Amino acid sequence: MTETTQSSDLSTGLGMLFGLVSVLAAVGVALTAYLAAVAAEGETMQLLSGVALTIAFVAGGIAIAAIHIYN
Repeated sequence: MTETTQSSDLSTGLGMLFGLVSVLAAVGVALTAYLAAVAAEGETMQLLSGVALTIAFVAGGIAIAAIHIYN
C-alpha cells in the first residue's frame, strides 16, 4: 500500500510573508542608518535602526520556523 502525503501551502505562504517583512525591515535599517548619518537627530534614527534590525531578525527566524513546522 502506498501512502501519500501532501505538504501544506501554509509553510510557503508564511515563509514568503515573513521573508517580505524581513526584507522591508532590512530596507528600513539601511534608510534609518543613512538618515542617522546625515540628519541632526542621529540618536533617534540609530534607535529606529536598531528596532528595524530586531524586526528583521525576528521575522527571518519566524519565516524559517514556519517553513520547518508546516512542512
